[in-house]
Amino acid sequence: MASAVFFLSVVEKFYDPNTGFSSLISIGDRVGENKVTQLKGVLHYVYEESSGYDGAYYVQLALNPTLDNPELKTSIDNLPYRAKRILFCWAAWVLGLGQPAWIVQAHALLNVLCWLALGWVLLRWFPPTNGENFLRWAAVMFSHGVCMSVRHSLVDGPSLLLVALAMRWVEDGQRTRGAAVLALAGLGKETSLLAVAGVAEFDWRAPRTWRRPALTAAAVALPLLAWMGYVRWKFGPADDPGLGNFTFPLAGLAEKWGDALANLGSRGDSPLKWATVAVTAALTMQWLFFALRWRPADAWWRIGAAFAGMMVFLSTPVWEGFPGASTRVLLPMTLAFNVLVPRGRKWLAVLIVGNLTVVASYKEFAPPAREFYQLAGESAVVGAVRVELQGGWSGPENFHGDRWRWSEGDSQLRLRNEAGGPLTLVVRGNVAALDARTLRIFAGEALVWSGEVGEKKASFKFGCVLPESGVGLRFVSDKPGRKVGSDPRQLSFSIFNLEFVVTPSDGPR
Repeated sequence: MASAVFFLSVVEKFYDPNTGFSSLISIGDRVGENKVTQLKGVLHYVYEESSGYDGAYYVQLALNPTLDNPELKTSIDNLPYRAKRILFCWAAWVLGLGQPAWIVQAHALLNVLCWLALGWVLLRWFPPTNGENFLRWAAVMFSHGVCMSVRHSLVDGPSLLLVALAMRWVEDGQRTRGAAVLALAGLGKETSLLAVAGVAEFDWRAPRTWRRPALTAAAVALPLLAWMGYVRWKFGPADDPGLGNFTFPLAGLAEKWGDALANLGSRGDSPLKWATVAVTAALTMQWLFFALRWRPADAWWRIGAAFAGMMVFLSTPVWEGFPGASTRVLLPMTLAFNVLVPRGRKWLAVLIVGNLTVVASYKEFAPPAREFYQLAGESAVVGAVRVELQGGWSGPENFHGDRWRWSEGDSQLRLRNEAGGPLTLVVRGNVAALDARTLRIFAGEALVWSGEVGEKKASFKFGCVLPESGVGLRFVSDKPGRKVGSDPRQLSFSIFNLEFVVTPSDGPR
């Protein structure tokens, strides 16, 4: 229970009153105008100077799970490849009741719901009866792969849940139900089908036993193959079917070890570099466990060995980065490892080293800086107002409850009004500058506030009408920005805790 409370408290930090939990999707500003219309129409968190991550593609599929929107061809990189992972996009669409704003939030929180469900399912193998079981349970739940999936709204965590559910039913003697769940998992992520090795029993030394598991594997793969046929019919073959993720045996792992060790001697983020070494050591230990301790009669061993076999061929796109995507790609191997490592002190060192991916999870727990402004007023009116940042601003920063952005000396933003009539707007906030200077604020061409500002925070407040056409606000200093120390930015003044209070207006004035 305490672990769940801790996890949810971390997730709560990603909530913003204006954008909800959409910062968990990792939508970058470089996606720009390529986003589908439904996503453009929903207020969501955007990471500045970022290309975002794969969740930004999946949320657009969730908004269009039938793939009928022609905008998908330009909004999603390598669409045929990504569109085959459709299960959790449909899940978000259903949870969001087909409403774009709800779908975006459902997509952002789907991994959170799956994390809670996975925690319950894993109690089958790790009941809360002793410290070692808790260690194994927590090592899976807080592994870097699971945390990364939650942090970026990916398919890996939910897919692991389905693999675990399938194995639960297989162990209960319900192989057909387990196979059906694995078939669904394949629609979430195609590599989940490797877990069919745990469903189909066979003796690899006796070819006469291969027929039944082969038929089972074919049946489990059939839904994915049918969906892939539909995707190919709509869009043609993928430009990159994903073969670039594979290379010669152990070449990718060897390259990862070389890069991880070489980076230890370079300048930069040392904790993250050490965490990358720890992650690589953990996955290597897991691989050695399955490679050196053969137990083909054990269903969990067969699953772990299947993913360990895939690990041998993983190439640079999977391994690169700090620590990289390998932890989430190999999550079923991590789960199988924790199920199978023998209990007792003799194996404790193996268990700990094999779970060192946890030390990199802190990287995923840091929430994004919240925006320096917020909207207030009647909910119906607030929902009709959009704030668009324009030129001259640095990225958002937060500290001790304050939210701010630095300006280079001339910065602008625009408020859009979709209420169908004029609104009354009251703007208030705080300002501080590098040194004494004059700040002027314009609403359109009208000067609405002017004052002397300096190093100490000063407050400002003004009101104006927000017409149907919207209004642009411009913040201008009489002195240009300058660099401070090693900071490459041009800094002039900073605007803190900006609040826009909107209320219905009696009419234009």
